[in-house]
Amino acid sequence: MNLHLCLDGNFIQQAIDAFERFYPKDNLFIMFNTSKKGKYIDDVFLYRYELDDPDILMKIQHICCEYKIKHVVIHALVFQYYPILIQLKEKKLYDGQVFWIFWGYELYNALGEIGAYKLIDNMSPFSWLTYIVPTPLSRIVKKVLGKNLRSEYLKKSLPYIDYFCTWFSYDFELLNKYFDSNLKFKYFKYLSPYKDTVKNDKIFLCSKKKDLIMVNHQASLTGNHITLFHKLKSLKGIDYFTICTPLSYGSKYIMKNVLRQGKRDFGLKYVPLLKLLPVDEYNKFLDSIPVAIFGALRQEAAGNIMRLLKSGTKVFLRDGNPLLSYYREKGFIVFSFERDLNSIEDLQPLSQELQLRNMKMAIDTRIFYEDYMPTFFD
Repeated sequence: MNLHLCLDGNFIQQAIDAFERFYPKDNLFIMFNTSKKGKYIDDVFLYRYELDDPDILMKIQHICCEYKIKHVVIHALVFQYYPILIQLKEKKLYDGQVFWIFWGYELYNALGEIGAYKLIDNMSPFSWLTYIVPTPLSRIVKKVLGKNLRSEYLKKSLPYIDYFCTWFSYDFELLNKYFDSNLKFKYFKYLSPYKDTVKNDKIFLCSKKKDLIMVNHQASLTGNHITLFHKLKSLKGIDYFTICTPLSYGSKYIMKNVLRQGKRDFGLKYVPLLKLLPVDEYNKFLDSIPVAIFGALRQEAAGNIMRLLKSGTKVFLRDGNPLLSYYREKGFIVFSFERDLNSIEDLQPLSQELQLRNMKMAIDTRIFYEDYMPTFFD
């Protein structure tokens, strides 16, 4: 039996589906943050607990004693996992290896905290956000207050992990550059397709809404919405465009601030997406977007970006985002927010020729679950 430690929400349903398809009835999922009450496929071994449950170590030990645990898979890495990892290893509650399926924020927040990676634009020592977001200043404040440091619990957790699982090898290189690690790389991607769901490779142009710009994909501070709004507002003719910010998940505080700034900058031409859409409906929404701009300086929103490229959307990424060079190296036509967005003409959609090129590239470079899941635990 493989023990999975999961945070409720986002892509966990896809992970359960994938592991159950390739390792049926051989997975046990412990789901934390159960207040979200995500609905999952029936007939799987699933326990629901809160991360702050004072008896969580005892409960997990009981589960491990009831089932023979081979491997441990942690989905994301939060500081509450650290004592669990220690217990699992010291009490020999599994006899295989530990796989960390990387989400992104675990490493980038730690790097921001030690000053090794810039996440937020224009942070001022006079802004209270500077002392909350991952920066060296916030690290000092947390240390004084005795709070958990992202960089410290990451460093302490690494000896208890064997594999770093992601689709983006740059993140693995970044981890090894700043932290002592003996982890091995393992490919995994939550939103991989299945071969039996791909009916054909026929390429067709998607119908795009006129004069619509999508800005970021969630209510996240690392999206740097203000930077994007400021540049868009400065472009002569921006009044003819509708600005849409998906805000259906993420920080409520950031959502309120983005809403306020969006209405202030663009008035009635600002139309946020506040409703959490079903996956199929959200994908149709993405397919209709002619131009999308992402403000993150770190790797994030890759699933959204790939869907947009696959549907022929013109995508702008930040120069500091490693995804910009990654997609260009793969052969995609992707644009720099800093260097390629200088006038209203730059917001025109891709030509049909370039749309078709990106669509073909998306087909040629895709990796299926069947390509790596059968050997995941090897």
